[in-house]
Amino acid sequence: MRQHSGFTFFEVLVVLLLFLILATLSILTLAPHRRQVKTDDAASAVFTLMRQARIQAITRRQFYAVVINTAGTDQTIPLNNSTKNIKFNSKSVSLVDMGSITTQTDEEISLSKKIPVDVNVNVRTDTPDPNTTFPIPERSFPILNLSSSSPSGSFVCYFDPSGRAMNAADGSGVQVYYTFYFSALDINMTKSPTLMRAVTLYGATGGLRFWRYTPSLTQWSTQTL
Repeated sequence: MRQHSGFTFFEVLVVLLLFLILATLSILTLAPHRRQVKTDDAASAVFTLMRQARIQAITRRQFYAVVINTAGTDQTIPLNNSTKNIKFNSKSVSLVDMGSITTQTDEEISLSKKIPVDVNVNVRTDTPDPNTTFPIPERSFPILNLSSSSPSGSFVCYFDPSGRAMNAADGSGVQVYYTFYFSALDINMTKSPTLMRAVTLYGATGGLRFWRYTPSLTQWSTQTL
């Protein structure tokens, strides 16, 4: 009579142990790349909605706003030239149709994108002529965390009918220049690959640039999306 032998308990245990080791190595290897993707997603969301706001403002000849809410809760964030209470989702960037300049209750959210919860967003007010020289955020971070704004974790800017980035939507605003920085919450020079991204907003034209930081070259390089 032919005997059929199965796996012993020891053999099964060895296979499970090897599987556990491989799974752990995969997680450790992929974790930095997952964080990099999330940082890219956050920067791309802000870049895309600001570009969309500029296009819509020029096309429809009216003001549009971009609102960033980095708080962990939904917030009612006041808008210039508006008496309407609009609640913005937690960890999001939103495009707002400001409606008629003479009507202060017709503002509506046109589009909203989520910002990954484990991505930090900072903003720096630039000089009227931002250039390609950036501080090294890994060594001098944060610059100005949105958590220090009011309401906590919020930021608002407006695009006028000519496509310029402004600080008000009532026709009396001035041009604004900002650089937004995106990073992992535990940013560190020893992390690899780099987790830094930046978006520059030029007030005079409403133009935008997307930047990636390369530690090996200790410089920012511009990317076109």
